[in-house]
Amino acid sequence: MKTIRLIMLLITCCIYPKLITAQQNYQIQTRSIPSSKIQISEQMTTNLIFPHAIKSVDRGNRSILVQKAKETENILQVKAESKALPNSNLTVITEEGGFYSFRVEYQAIPQALNLKIHPNINEVRVNLESSIPTKPQLETTAKAVSLKNKSIQGVRQHRFLTGMILEGIYIEKDLLYFQIRLQNQTNIPYDIDQFRLFIRDNKQSKRTASQELEQIPILIYGNAQRIPAQSAQTLVVALPKFTIPDQKHLKIDLMETNGGRHLHFKVKNKHLMEAKILH
Repeated sequence: MKTIRLIMLLITCCIYPKLITAQQNYQIQTRSIPSSKIQISEQMTTNLIFPHAIKSVDRGNRSILVQKAKETENILQVKAESKALPNSNLTVITEEGGFYSFRVEYQAIPQALNLKIHPNINEVRVNLESSIPTKPQLETTAKAVSLKNKSIQGVRQHRFLTGMILEGIYIEKDLLYFQIRLQNQTNIPYDIDQFRLFIRDNKQSKRTASQELEQIPILIYGNAQRIPAQSAQTLVVALPKFTIPDQKHLKIDLMETNGGRHLHFKVKNKHLMEAKILH
């Protein structure tokens, strides 16, 4: 019996130090994900063309201005707010889980303005929540919102017999839906150049650049290209849920192509708090 105990003790003494050494040498394995370089300017637009629809965009610096190209889901347009843009980065995730990282540099005349993004063999994939609605589901919800009666008062602007009115805000599955009425009481069609949403400070200093946080819609339901003469129509804009910090507001801009009938209004946090559950 003493011989067996002695053998077991010797085995334990030999194995235990190895287990401790193995634990000490264990480390989490990481792999560096390379970034691609892009150049942007305040006078020229850089177009990034992705193989799939864009799901989300994150900017390392607010002076990087981004928007989806009209009538597309996979083209991101990028510009610099000013020449003072510091080197920064941009991250894009596409709907099938593609992850793309870019180093952003200012260049007055970028070397390339149109970049087609090709996924490679080592492309990184991210796991997207299965609860995110599909595009047909988003369109069905947006259509239901477009048919709702007006539920918000006082958020509007009318100029030159044209108007933009916020008629309601709704929430469903962590998405906010903005119901916006566009009016044109003239005989001249209103061609839309830009439709932008961004959070900005209530008071802007003339000596500093405007700090804006662009809100990229997941979906714009309705005609975002033109308001025909003597007509009215409804746009529904879907955005990931958010609230507005103190001393800031959400500004919604409508810009006319080759014209001066620009419209905008401010949405405050108190309006977001009135968001209704969609039944």
